[in-house]
Amino acid sequence: MSFGPARYAAATGAQPVFLLEGTGGLVAAKWRVPPHRVPNLWAPHHVLGYRVSGISTIVRTCRGVVQRKVPPIGSVTFSPGDCPVEWSSDAPIEAIHVYIPSAALHGVRDFFGITDPWLAAYCRLLDSDCALYDDTLLLGHTQHLLLRHLVRHYSNVSKKTLEPRLRVTPLSHGVIRRIEDYLEANMGSDVPLHALAALAHLSVGHFVRAFRGATGETPHRFVLERRLDRAAAMLKGPATIAHIAHACGFRSPAHFSVRFHARFGLTPSQYRHSA
Repeated sequence: MSFGPARYAAATGAQPVFLLEGTGGLVAAKWRVPPHRVPNLWAPHHVLGYRVSGISTIVRTCRGVVQRKVPPIGSVTFSPGDCPVEWSSDAPIEAIHVYIPSAALHGVRDFFGITDPWLAAYCRLLDSDCALYDDTLLLGHTQHLLLRHLVRHYSNVSKKTLEPRLRVTPLSHGVIRRIEDYLEANMGSDVPLHALAALAHLSVGHFVRAFRGATGETPHRFVLERRLDRAAAMLKGPATIAHIAHACGFRSPAHFSVRFHARFGLTPSQYRHSA
């Protein structure tokens, strides 16, 4: 268990419902915690918190300032790693924490129990997708989007210094083919987003927009579809389902089965029988 989640678990007596570590350093955990009072145990990491359930009064003490609030379900909180904070809760709560390395993010101001539909949707995506399917690839592929949103909306950095949202040229057929060849060679492994961007000689943010312009898909969806296509072809042969799941980069046969059924409407066993 990573540093921040491990210390939080020791202080609250809770164990994470899920814990995912992305390839870019991001860590996401879901917690069901009893009433507690803890210091900022995850420093120097920044932490984005999302209230999943529970009606509780939260007391936040930072730099001698005490704030008391009942954050609504769906609200978000950001605690910078360089700002020691003490938290207390008078009732059980359920929350998602996203731990962000301090080196990956600078200048974002703290906020407490606010409404941000984009951040809420991001955390719900982690809850529904990553928790069920152990999908660390999604966590790595969306890290740059999360960091960009936080900087754009909660820092004093001039938006002119951010990578501009200009119309980008879609990736060429040659680059797409190079990416497909890379996926074929690494089908059974994690495919970090920065590795795909490097194939196109682009920054991650620019690559994602150029990739979507060329394919109509996000890189994460594109990789998943290629894995499923390979798995469907392998199911026509004698390999076991467990072997196919591993060879196509799925973390378990159960993960593979859920993804496969969502795509084809059949379980891998049913698909093999019909084939």
